[in-house]
Amino acid sequence: MSDTALTTALRAFAGMDARAFVPHREPMLLLNTVVDIGAAFAVCEWRAGNSLFLDPHGGVPAYTGIETMAQCIAVHAGARARVQGLEPPMGLLLGTRRFESSLGYFEPGRIYLVRCDALFRDEQGMSSFACELRDGDSRIASARLAVLERMPG
Repeated sequence: MSDTALTTALRAFAGMDARAFVPHREPMLLLNTVVDIGAAFAVCEWRAGNSLFLDPHGGVPAYTGIETMAQCIAVHAGARARVQGLEPPMGLLLGTRRFESSLGYFEPGRIYLVRCDALFRDEQGMSSFACELRDGDSRIASARLAVLERMPG
């Protein structure tokens, strides 16, 4: 399937609940909604404040942003699998490079956008993504994540 055809198929998932594409469930499911998705990217909405990660002294710690980025990648992989009639792959976060955050904590209840852009993907399931979190027009966190995807079975 061409990237154009894949993007067209994936765009039908915009507005759907993120849980439709990942095996995560509360309290580990952090993302709420798929905002936009294409052959090489995904954008998801995250309402910060999951009680599992909430620090009563300041909010949701900035390092939680890494998990939201990994889950955005999982949404992308799960949606791509669905287009092919497959179950979502199992994912393993192999590493994070250059994580930067302009915040120490995310504000509970505030909605942030999480984006992942595929840098490369190989036949064995290795992938690298450039990821970021945005608050409106401001980029507030970024990182590069390396992941391994394995199809069930």
